Amino acid sequence: MTIEAYFIDGQTSKRRACLVTLQANAISIVYYDDSLQKLSSTWRVDAILRQDLRTTSNYIKYGDFPHQVLEFNSEQDLSRIIEYYPEALFHQSAYNKFSTFGWKGMVSALVGVIMVAVFFFFYGVPFIADSFARSIPKEYETYIGNNFRQTYLQYQTIDTLRSEQIQQFYNQMNLESDYDISVVVVDSKIINAFALPGGYIVVFSGLLEMLEEEDELAGLLAHEASHINERHSLRLISKDLAMYVLFASLTGDVGGFSSILIENSNLVSSLSYSRNFEKEADLEGFDLLVNSEINPKGMISLFAKFQSINSKMEQELAKKMGMDSTDLDESSDTAKAWFVRFIENVPEILSTHPIPENRIRYLEEEMSQLDPTLTFRENDSLKLYFDKLLKTSKVSVDSSHLGFD
Repeated sequence: MTIEAYFIDGQTSKRRACLVTLQANAISIVYYDDSLQKLSSTWRVDAILRQDLRTTSNYIKYGDFPHQVLEFNSEQDLSRIIEYYPEALFHQSAYNKFSTFGWKGMVSALVGVIMVAVFFFFYGVPFIADSFARSIPKEYETYIGNNFRQTYLQYQTIDTLRSEQIQQFYNQMNLESDYDISVVVVDSKIINAFALPGGYIVVFSGLLEMLEEEDELAGLLAHEASHINERHSLRLISKDLAMYVLFASLTGDVGGFSSILIENSNLVSSLSYSRNFEKEADLEGFDLLVNSEINPKGMISLFAKFQSINSKMEQELAKKMGMDSTDLDESSDTAKAWFVRFIENVPEILSTHPIPENRIRYLEEEMSQLDPTLTFRENDSLKLYFDKLLKTSKVSVDSSHLGFD
C-alpha cells in the first residue's frame, strides 16, 4: 500500500513531498532533496512515537529529538495507516481508544462514569466513613463522646440524685462492655434515651416515669449499652460527615476528624439510628441481659409500653380532629391530614425507633429459642435501686409534652 504525504527529516523544517509504502513491520519513505537526488528513510513501526492522534494534526513522529515527521494530506490517509497496523503501539493511547467509540459510545461512557460516581458517593463514601469510625482508637472516641456530653448537658437540667441511683443500678447489671459506661438522668418530660460515643448514656426522666419493673429499665440500658458497644453513634455521625471523614481517612488525620465531630456536636440531639442499628442493639442487648442472668422479658414489656403510647396517641389525635375509625381510610384527605399531625406530634422515642410491634415480634422469637432450663437470678440490688428511683420525686408527664397542643 502506498500513500502520498510530506516528510520532514528532522535536520531542517522543510516539508518535502514523499511516497510512503507500508510494509509488514516498517514504513518506507522515498523523497527528493533540493538537488532532486532520490533519498529514502525506513521507520520501524514499533519505534513510531505514541501520541493522541485524534488531538493532533494529521502527522506521526519517529526517532529521537529532533523528530522525523510524516504529515498526511487527510484524516483518511492517517486512518489507513492505523487500520494497516491495528496492533501498533503508536496509536494505542487511551484517548485514541476512547475516541473510536463515536459520540454514542462517549455519551454511554459518560453516563457510566456518572453512575459510578453516584454509587461511590451514596455507598462507597458511607462505607469508608463507617470503616474509619470503627478503626478510631477508643481513647479518641471517649474524648469525642465526653465533649458531646458536656456540650449537650450544659443546656439541660441534670437530676443528680436519680443519676447516682441509675448509675448504681447499671453497675449492678454487670453487662459485658469494653467501655466504662456512665449514665445520667435529665430532668425533662421528654420520653427518650440515647447513647453517645465512648460510653455515655442519657435518659430523660419522662421515660423513667413509664417504667414499672426493674427488668424494663435493665432492658433499656442494655439496649443503649449495645449502641455504645457497636459504636452506632460514632458511625452514624461519621456517615453524616462522610466527606470530611473521607479526607481524614486518606490523610490519616484522626485528630482532625475528632475536631470536626466536636465542632458538629449539635448533631447529637438529633441522632436517628437506622432500623438495622436499632435491631442490632435490641438483639445484642437481649444477649447482654441473658449473659448477665437478667430476664430479657423487660425489653418486651418496655416496647409494649411504647406500643401503648403509640395507640393512645393515634386515638387521642383522631378524637381532637373529630375523626372516628371510618375516617382513617388511607386514601382520604382526612386520613392524610391525621397522619401529618401524628408524625408532627409523635414522641422522640417513637419517631427515632422502629415500629414497636416489629421489635416485640422478633424479641419474642428470641425468647422462644432460649433453653427452657435457663433460669435468671433474683437480683435484690437491681430491685433496691429501682425502688429508690421510683420513690424519688417524679416529673409529671402530661399529654401536652407528648406533642399535643
